[in-house]
Amino acid sequence: MMQHHRGVFFGEVQKALAAALHDAGQTDREIADAIPTSVNNIIWWRKEEALIEHRPVGEADEYSEPLKREPAVQQKRTAEPAVFAPPITDARAISVSDAQIAFVAPVRPEGDNALEIGTCMDAKVFIDLEELLTTRLLIQGNSGSGKSHLLRKLLEESTGVVQQIIVDPEADFVSFGETFGYTVVDAAKFKPAKLASVARKARELRGSIVLTLEGMPIDDQLRAVAAFLNGLFDAPPEHWHPAIVAVDEAHLFAPNGDNGEEKEARKEGQQAMANLMSRGRKRGLAGVIATQRLSKLHKNVAAEASNFLLGRTFLDIDIARAVDLLGMSRADGEQVRNLNRGDFLGLGPAIARRPMKVTVGAVMTVGKAGGSKGLTPLPSTSAADMTSMMLADDDVDQPATPALRVI
Repeated sequence: MMQHHRGVFFGEVQKALAAALHDAGQTDREIADAIPTSVNNIIWWRKEEALIEHRPVGEADEYSEPLKREPAVQQKRTAEPAVFAPPITDARAISVSDAQIAFVAPVRPEGDNALEIGTCMDAKVFIDLEELLTTRLLIQGNSGSGKSHLLRKLLEESTGVVQQIIVDPEADFVSFGETFGYTVVDAAKFKPAKLASVARKARELRGSIVLTLEGMPIDDQLRAVAAFLNGLFDAPPEHWHPAIVAVDEAHLFAPNGDNGEEKEARKEGQQAMANLMSRGRKRGLAGVIATQRLSKLHKNVAAEASNFLLGRTFLDIDIARAVDLLGMSRADGEQVRNLNRGDFLGLGPAIARRPMKVTVGAVMTVGKAGGSKGLTPLPSTSAADMTSMMLADDDVDQPATPALRVI
């Protein structure tokens, strides 16, 4: 049964939270205040579930068996009379916030497997690296949601623990070269066959690498990424060591439909990405893909992920895809519209058993654009001077017109 009180919805998610709080020993009033809903809703729900009522500390149990007293004796008592008192219920085991965290059942990895990515209600949130290597991860968030920041945090936390192979379309991760000593490869300088060879060599040497695609036409990007991923995939079995393969803006390389790319180039990219996500696990390749919009990402690629971190999303079609992935109701899925920048809903065997709101922590490196600049003051140049400077001839010498050649 679903109950309503003052317009507050009391459905399956609220019932699940109520169950966690009830297991923690909280009273009907405390559960109702925490959700929030009415006490009557909690009473009706508890009776339907055949659950006992928890009472405040020191309150007598209404259904306790009457105390039995010994019959009076004529002789004088020689011992002190027994003191009878109602049993005292244990104090509440955990706080409301602790009960909510316990309800989502986050993972608790240890040592190098514990990748700290942020917090949930002031408690640290981790990704289990070993689980991630076998189950893959999908990160989604509209522009400005903090998607790239989250991917950067995950990669920084696993630096030095596992090999990383980063496909970087906007040169946002080239700073890993200077900071962590990664090999940075400019795809524009090499042919696809050479990129495939570099990928195979990276698997053999187990060196972390950043493949930057900045400035390349989309068709050339697709061919370069397909050749590079196929090189990783085709490495011999003796080189199948664990590695994270992070692909930013994954919808560019596995588009869901025709976005103006050449058909053959698009097909190559889609197939390479599908191989990474569906067949890469046996070869030690753990796909971690990030995208701005789920509706733009090919379904065969997205469907292979078992872990999800979903950020702020506005379009209905993307919200519907997110709800399907998280197994949430449409009403609960609406909360993704209201997420703040840097907040994500996490779910999966490497994160938590139920959707958990994660606030991503700080990072050490910055992207190509640097840190957030906020508003900066405009120049005080006059309109006339600005026009003069904008229309001035460039200092770069113009190439001379070639002389006509008479044949």
